Amino acid sequence: MSIESRRAQDAATRVIAVCEVIALIVDKGEEHFLREVEAQWAAEMGLIRIGEAVAKIPPPVRERFAGQPWRQIIDMRNFAAHQYDDLDPHRVWRTLTRDVPRLREYLNDVVVPAL
Repeated sequence: MSIESRRAQDAATRVIAVCEVIALIVDKGEEHFLREVEAQWAAEMGLIRIGEAVAKIPPPVRERFAGQPWRQIIDMRNFAAHQYDDLDPHRVWRTLTRDVPRLREYLNDVVVPAL
């Protein structure tokens, strides 16, 4: 396995682990999430971690796997890290329940096995 593939696999594995933690937050339900600032902050940190790890996947590898909006994932990290006061909890919830599971599935089923 090349260094590039190893880096990509390590980053993808980290993202999958964060997605699993986010799933625990989602399992408590939207009402809990919207009511509990701690859950919101934990989820936002999860999005930051996902963006950080995705940014470490070498660009040629991201280009090989075009099934995810890699740039948007990294941009969401930047938004969560730098404009956290502007994050709408409803938007974050949609990301947690729609985009994060898709990302986890794509990494687990497509990217990691191909590396």
